[in-house]
Amino acid sequence: MADLTFVGAAGTVTGSKHLLTVAGHHVFIDCGLFQGEQAITALNDAPLPVEPDDVEAVVVTHGHLDHIGYLPKLVRDGFSGPIYCTPPTQALMQIVLDDAAQLQVEMARRGLEHERAAPPCYYDERDVQRTMRLVHPVALGTSFEPLAGVRTTYHNAAHVLGSAFAAFELEGKRIIFSGDLGRYDRTLLYDPDPMGTADTIVCESTYGDTVHPPDAVATLRAALLDASARGGGIVIPAFAVERTQDILLAVAAIQRQEPRLQSLPVHLDSPMAERVDDVFERFPEAHKPIPNDGAATPFGVSDFSLAVTTEESKALNHLEGAHLIISASGMATGGRVLHHIHNHLADEKSTIVFVGYEARGTLGFILTHGAKTLRLFGDTLPVRAKIVNLTGFSGHADRNDFTRWFSTCTAKPHLYAVHGEPASAAALAAFASARFGWTAEPARRGVTVQL
Repeated sequence: MADLTFVGAAGTVTGSKHLLTVAGHHVFIDCGLFQGEQAITALNDAPLPVEPDDVEAVVVTHGHLDHIGYLPKLVRDGFSGPIYCTPPTQALMQIVLDDAAQLQVEMARRGLEHERAAPPCYYDERDVQRTMRLVHPVALGTSFEPLAGVRTTYHNAAHVLGSAFAAFELEGKRIIFSGDLGRYDRTLLYDPDPMGTADTIVCESTYGDTVHPPDAVATLRAALLDASARGGGIVIPAFAVERTQDILLAVAAIQRQEPRLQSLPVHLDSPMAERVDDVFERFPEAHKPIPNDGAATPFGVSDFSLAVTTEESKALNHLEGAHLIISASGMATGGRVLHHIHNHLADEKSTIVFVGYEARGTLGFILTHGAKTLRLFGDTLPVRAKIVNLTGFSGHADRNDFTRWFSTCTAKPHLYAVHGEPASAAALAAFASARFGWTAEPARRGVTVQL
C-alpha cells in the first residue's frame, strides 16, 4: 500500500515537499523552503508529518532553493539517509545551500546587531557539509531504489541544468513527479523527455493558466533601449542558477543586433553566478552548446565585468550614465541585488527589470504590483525608478508546454497540481481534464491520498 502526503507546494508555489509512504517506509520527493510572505515562510516551522530520522531517503528533482533549501534543516533535525539527485544538481546544490546558509547566518547577525527580529536561522555551513556528504548522484536514465522494491528513474525536465522529473515504479503502478517542468525549444537546455505511461502525475502548475510572450529577447531589447535612453542604471534581479545565464545570452544577442547597446556596460554582481557558470563548463553534455562567437567574455557579452568581492560590488554604486547590473536574487528576497535596488529605486532615470516569477509577499512581487514606496535597509524610499516585469524568460512550462508534455503520456492518469497559486493549479487541473480526459485536482497541503 502506498500513500502520498502533500507537505509543501500545495496551494503555494514554494516549499516543495511530497512524502511518499510505501508499506510504512518514507521517502521525500524534494525538500524545499517556503518563501514569500510571512504567513508562507512560517510554514517552515511547522512540524513534519513524520520525524526526520524516520525518513529513509530524499529524491531531489533539481537545485532550486524551494526544492532543496530545507534539506540541511532535515539533516540537523536527525535525517541521515541518502539524498538522490543528478550529477549537475549535486554541483548546484552545493552552491545554492552554501549561499542559503551564509545568508541565514548573516541575517541573524544583523538582527542581533540592530536589536530587531530576524528570519530564523535554520542551519549553517556545517549542516550544509553534513548534507552534501549524504548526496548520491544518479545519471538521467539510470534506475535506483530509494526504498526497497521502489524503482525510480530520472528523466530530463528541461527547467534548469540537471533538472529531472522522477518516475517511480511500485506495486505495479508508475507515479511521475514533475519537479519543475521546463520549456521546449530553449537556447541552452534540451527539451523535456517524453513522459510515457503513468498512473499518477504530481505536476507543477506555476504557469498553468498562462502562455508566455513569444519573443522574450525582443521584449528585453525594448526594455534595455528605453532604459538606456533614460540615462540611468538598469538593475536586473536574476537567479544565479540558470536565469542569469539566460539573460547574459540574451544581452549578447541584443548587443550584436543593436548598435545603440553595444557600448552598454554590463556588470554581473554575483560570485554565485560565476560558480554556476563553472558548472555549465563541467557538464557540457547536460546542455546545448553555448553560443558566444568565440568571445572571451561570458556568452559573448560586450563591455562585461564581474564583481566578486564586496568592494567590487560596492564600487558599482558610484557608476554614472546608462549601465546594466545583473545580480541575485530573482525575487529580491536577499543578496547583493537589494543594495542595488536601494541605490536606484528613488532615481527616476533608473530602471529595474524583473525577469521571472515573483512569489506573493516578496520584494519583487511588491514592486511589480505597483508599490509607491518601499522600506529597505531602514529607509523609506519613493519608487521613482521605472519598474518593468518581463515574464518571457521564465524557465517554467506554460500552457503550451504542458500541452506538448501531456501529449507524450500514453495513459489516462490522475493528476495532482502542485507548486502553483490556487488559481493556476485549478486551471491546470481543469485543462488536463477537459483537453486530455484525465481526472485531475489541485493538491491540498497536509492531505494524504492513496496511490
